[in-house]
Amino acid sequence: MNYTFSAPVTAAQRQRDALLGALVGLARSTVNEPKTEDTDRILAAGLRMTDIVEAEKHRVAPNCAACAMPCGNTSNYDLARLWGAPAEICALKVRLLSAVCVLAGQKPTAQIQKEICDDLFVLAEDWDAELLLPIVTRAEGLCVQ
Repeated sequence: MNYTFSAPVTAAQRQRDALLGALVGLARSTVNEPKTEDTDRILAAGLRMTDIVEAEKHRVAPNCAACAMPCGNTSNYDLARLWGAPAEICALKVRLLSAVCVLAGQKPTAQIQKEICDDLFVLAEDWDAELLLPIVTRAEGLCVQ
């Protein structure tokens, strides 16, 4: 996999992290709300613009922005959590994120689209390596098919 992720230093890297955080928020919003016909396409093409992703997230879960008791499922993921995680967790999540980027470039089958959404959701979870490793392995396995 030829995607390189590191803690943000430049404005472009900070923008990348904001976009990735928005993609994670969109993927997580589909856990409790149904996707629209555009959700998978926007997740796969999300590396283009943060605004497109934010608009789709609000279409998927329109009432969440004004919720009096937010659950956090539609919150954008702050990638500072990834970069500040223990080294083993950070490495696994970077592998997962790299796999997601590869999957986004593949033919968009239902299995691939579900994997992308599920994997972006997992990025925001505070799981240990034992829980993360099988998810990462599954995602990487789909990259070579």
